[in-house]
Amino acid sequence: MDPLVFLIIVIFAWFSLSTISRIPWFDFKNPDIGLGYAFYRTKKLNNLLDRLAQKGRFFWKFLWDIGIISGLGILLAGLIIFTINIPLFFIPSTDGSIPGTPTAISIAPVIPGITVSLETLPYFLIAVMVGAIAHEFAHGIAARGENIKLKSTGIFVFLVFFGAFVEPDDKSFSEKPQRSKIRVWAAGALANMIVALLFLIILIPLLFPVFISPFYQTSSSGALVVETVSDTPASISGIKAGFAIIGINSTSGYIQINSVAGFQNFTNNLLSPNQEVTFFFDNELRSITLISTEHPSNSTRGFIGIRTADYFKPRVTFLPYLVNLFPYWISTAFLYIFMINLMFAIINLLPIPILDGDKLLADFLGPKFNRYQPWIRYYALGILLLNMLLSFFITGWGQL
Repeated sequence: MDPLVFLIIVIFAWFSLSTISRIPWFDFKNPDIGLGYAFYRTKKLNNLLDRLAQKGRFFWKFLWDIGIISGLGILLAGLIIFTINIPLFFIPSTDGSIPGTPTAISIAPVIPGITVSLETLPYFLIAVMVGAIAHEFAHGIAARGENIKLKSTGIFVFLVFFGAFVEPDDKSFSEKPQRSKIRVWAAGALANMIVALLFLIILIPLLFPVFISPFYQTSSSGALVVETVSDTPASISGIKAGFAIIGINSTSGYIQINSVAGFQNFTNNLLSPNQEVTFFFDNELRSITLISTEHPSNSTRGFIGIRTADYFKPRVTFLPYLVNLFPYWISTAFLYIFMINLMFAIINLLPIPILDGDKLLADFLGPKFNRYQPWIRYYALGILLLNMLLSFFITGWGQL
C-alpha cells in the first residue's frame, strides 16, 4: 500500500470515529475519543497492580533500587552517545558497503510509511504495545509498592499505536519521600531493559530453535524465502514467500543448501549474470529454473531477487507455506521487541520535559537541580534534535 493512501485512510478513520463519538446518541465518555487518539480508563486493573505489588514487596523495592542506579547510568550514557554521534556524521566510514557513508547512527522520528515501512509496521506495533505495557505496569507496581494511590489505569490508541497508561494521584505522589518517587520514575525504563534482555536471549542462535522446538525441527535444513522482489527473475518464475530452498543446480554443479548462509555464499560468490539456475524446494520436492540478471549495485554479480532466512522444517504439514514462515515472523517480532524496548529505555531517560529522565534527575538531585534544570533540558533536547536533523540531511531517514 502506498504510504500516502495509508495516511489518508488513517486520517479518515479517526475523523469518522471522532465525529461519531460526539453524536448525542452515543455520547462517549469512556473511552475518551478525539481526533487521532482514544483513552479507555478503568480502576479494575488497579486491583491487579495492588496484588502484584504486595507479593514480594522486598523484591520489588530491591529491583527498583537497581532501576535507580541503572536509570542514572542510562541517562548519562544516552547523553554521551547522542553527543558523540554528532561529529560522526562528518567522518566517513572506512569499512561500509557504500564509500563515504558516515559512521554515525541515523536517528529519526517514528513516522509510519516513511521511517517505518508498512511491511514492518505490524512488527513495530506489536513491539510498541509490549514495551508500553511493560513500562506502565512497572510504574504502577512501583507506585503501589510505595503506597501511592492510582487514579486509574487503562489502554490508549494514538494514530496507529497501542499502549497502556497508569495515572498516579498527584497529591499522594507529592507527599512521598524522595526515594519513593525516584523508584517510580526508574521502574518503567528498567522494565523495558529487562524485556529487551529477555527477548535478546531468546534470539540467541542456540536458544531460538529450542523455543520453537515443539513445532519445528531444531536445526536449519534450507533457506526459507521470506520475500521476492517484484519484476525480478524470482517473482516472474513463480517463487513465493514460504518456499524452502534445499538445493541449487547451476554451472557450478549441484549445491545442497542447509541454511541461509549457504544460500548467501552461492549468490555472493557463485552467481553471475545471465546464468541458468535451478532451485529445488522442500515442499513437494518441486523445482524452478530461471535466468539471473545483473545485480543492481554490482554488474559482475548475478541477481534473482530473493530474501531468505534459515528454514526450520515444521513437524506438521498443515498449510505448509504459511507454517514455514512462522519462525521467521516470530523471530522478527522478537527482534523488534528487543530494539524498541531498548530504544524506549534510552530515549525515555533523556532529561527532557515529559520524559521520565527529566523527573528522575530532578527528584534525585532535589532543590540543587533547579538552577541547572533549564540548561540540562536545553542540552538534551538540542542534541536529540540535532541528531535527527543531521540524519535527515546527511544520511536520510531510512526505514525500519
